[in-house]
Amino acid sequence: MVSYLCEIAGVSRNGYYNYFSAKSQEQRKRKDVEDEEMKEIILKAFHFKNRKKGARQIKMTLEGQFNVVYNLKRIRRT
Repeated sequence: MVSYLCEIAGVSRNGYYNYFSAKSQEQRKRKDVEDEEMKEIILKAFHFKNRKKGARQIKMTLEGQFNVVYNLKRIRRT
């Protein structure tokens, strides 16, 4: 049954079982917590001086005003 579902989804069996492993689930939870903490800082930069900004402007504000360096992909993901 698992093989059939993996074939339909285009996922290997190993990938399926790896996704549901305890280690993988713990990593996803940890990353979600980090993203929530990061989101607060990014929102502060977004509303800095009551101006809305794009990802590049947020990146520059974070580096200049908050001394925090985040990748553009990470900022856009939030």
